[in-house]
Amino acid sequence: MRLEVEKLLFLIHNFPIIMGKHFFRQGVTGKVYEKIEKYSVEPVFNSGFEVKGQWKDDLHNIYCRLVFDFNSFKIIEAEAWAESTPFPICPQGLKSISNIVGSTVGPGFNRIVTENIMGKEGCVHLGELVMNSVKALVQAASRDKPEWVETADYTQRWNDWIRMYQDQCIFFSQPGVFENSQEEIQTAFRSKK
Repeated sequence: MRLEVEKLLFLIHNFPIIMGKHFFRQGVTGKVYEKIEKYSVEPVFNSGFEVKGQWKDDLHNIYCRLVFDFNSFKIIEAEAWAESTPFPICPQGLKSISNIVGSTVGPGFNRIVTENIMGKEGCVHLGELVMNSVKALVQAASRDKPEWVETADYTQRWNDWIRMYQDQCIFFSQPGVFENSQEEIQTAFRSKK
C-alpha cells in the first residue's frame, strides 16, 4: 500500500514534467488552449437591458441571455443553451440559470451565482458567463442614457456605477475625477467608438 501511495505522489508531483515531455515528443508546440468570450447589450424599451453572452473554447460553446430591470437591477429573464459541450450531461447544468431569476445584482450577487449556478447541479462556465454578463451590463449602461429613463434616475444610477470603479480603475482612482461631469466622461466613451 505504501508503495502505491509513493507512486501516486510521484506522478502527481511530476505530472507537469511528464506531460510536458509527452507534448513535445508528440510535436505539440502550438497553442494548447484558447477561450473566447463575447457579450452584447441592448436596451429593452421601458424595462432595462438585455445581455447576450457567449463562452467558447475547443470543448464548449455556451450562450446565455439575461434581461435586467433598469430601476432595480433585478434579473427578470434568464436562459442558457449550448451548441457544444464535452459531456452529454452538461446541458442539464445550464438549466440552473433559472435559479437566479428574481435576484438583484448588488452586494452578495457573487454568492448567489456560486450557490445557484456553479454547484453540483450547475455549470462553472455558466457562472462565469453570468458574472461577466453583469460586467458587460454595467459597461454598456454607463455609456448613454436610454431615451425612456428619467434624467434624475439615470444620474443616480450613474453615480452608483462610477463609484464601483473607484480604486478599481486607474482613471476613476485619480484625484478629482468625480468632479468631471457625467456628460464629459460619456463624450469620451462615445469618441472611442
